[in-house]
Amino acid sequence: MPLPVLVSLAFAVGSAAAACAEAELRISPRPALLTQGAMAFLIFDALVVVPVATYFYAFHGDWFLLYLVDARRIPSALALLALVLVGGCGAVGFAAGATLVRAHKLGLAIAVSVLAVVASAAVVVFARDRLGAVGSYAQYAGHFGLKPFAEGSLLQGALVMGPLFVAAALLLCVRIYVGGRR
Repeated sequence: MPLPVLVSLAFAVGSAAAACAEAELRISPRPALLTQGAMAFLIFDALVVVPVATYFYAFHGDWFLLYLVDARRIPSALALLALVLVGGCGAVGFAAGATLVRAHKLGLAIAVSVLAVVASAAVVVFARDRLGAVGSYAQYAGHFGLKPFAEGSLLQGALVMGPLFVAAALLLCVRIYVGGRR
């Protein structure tokens, strides 16, 4: 998962989780990010979103950044801060969704989530040339030594991380929805 896709999906899952926490959010006087639904989402964020981002940055950094920046030139402290901010995008999605839910606009919260998923799909469509080539920043810039996405460890990582992300997001939403109905 490249960075823009992961950010969009984290935002989408945050908004969807807020929609699933509708029952709790409408009756709780607490700030949205201090509710049980938010805590469950933040655990998902910490245990799924940030590790997925860390994996792709650590092992396929240039591809993860869509070859826009040489990952080796990014200071490690800045990279760490950016990985934490990826998780923060999910929290922003939850807060946005919670604001809409509390304003009795559940459909709009779901629509925001769907639009974020569409945005991530658009990134894949428009950046398919960059995503289809695997190599270093220098290889991409110099047009040499690139391998197709279908060959190598990047495909294997995507085949593991993608379904795990989706399954964890679905389980999170079910857990929040069922927990809010009790």
